[in-house]
Amino acid sequence: MNVLSNTTREKCSIEPPIVFLQDGKHIILALNIAANMILMPTSILGNLSILLSFVLVPSLPSASNNLLLGLVLTDLGVGLVVHPLYIFVLLNVYNNSLPHCKVMAAYSVTTAYLGGVSLLYVTMIGIDKYLAIKLHLRYREIITEKRLIFAQIGVWVLNGLLSLVWLRGFRVYSAFAAVVVLLSIIVAFAVYVKIYQVVKIHRRQIHIQMESMESSMAQFENCRLKRLRKSAISTLYVFFVFLLCYLPFSLSTAINVLSDSPKKAGILTFELCATLMMSNSCLNPLMYCLRFREFRIAVKKTYRLILCGMKK
Repeated sequence: MNVLSNTTREKCSIEPPIVFLQDGKHIILALNIAANMILMPTSILGNLSILLSFVLVPSLPSASNNLLLGLVLTDLGVGLVVHPLYIFVLLNVYNNSLPHCKVMAAYSVTTAYLGGVSLLYVTMIGIDKYLAIKLHLRYREIITEKRLIFAQIGVWVLNGLLSLVWLRGFRVYSAFAAVVVLLSIIVAFAVYVKIYQVVKIHRRQIHIQMESMESSMAQFENCRLKRLRKSAISTLYVFFVFLLCYLPFSLSTAINVLSDSPKKAGILTFELCATLMMSNSCLNPLMYCLRFREFRIAVKKTYRLILCGMKK
């Protein structure tokens, strides 16, 4: 490693593990750069499409959907900020140089910040779906739009404070992040298990009620439950994709923390897991359109409106 790199590293308090790969053009780094160059525009286009749908389609905004809007804004931030910074860092390391300390700090803190926000949003969305099914008709009375807005502000502020742990160094941050991610995943998993259990209970109740209720009322209640059940199951799919993206990163982080000294294989695996984690930002819009009919219709309407506007 050259003298300039060592000097730069001494002055920089934030030192991500990737800086230890400045000793050759690793093929995995090249593949990682290519993957991020594909993920960046995909994430921006997908999340921008959902965001424009919220603006142009009046039927889409609602108290629950506003949580998904918050997640969309987070994912859009990953595409606009984190991916470009990460690509810049990867290119520098691949060419045996070290990016400026401010760039490494910006990449590290924004990744920690937006990754943490996404994590809490997915957990919050699961809790919201669970309460919608559990509270039944009392849901709108208890879970108001104002309370959801305050909860979202709390998520952004809390993660802003937590991301400052990076200033204590990578090992401290890694240990902290591994614990937080695993705990959040456990909580989210428990919530989605409860959703499944409550849906099963409600399904049995509907079958019993249909025998004693008037036909029209029974059909209305059955349709309402079906909508809630379908929405909960769709959210479960979003959580499953989230789990596939975040769990490897959490495990890789924990392994790096427990190892006495950084190893190339471990660092390369960590960087690949970081890319996998960030890929969640471009997979989420795809999941919305595949699993949520209202989003699929809204995106189609949005592009029709845009195309019609361009023709005029």
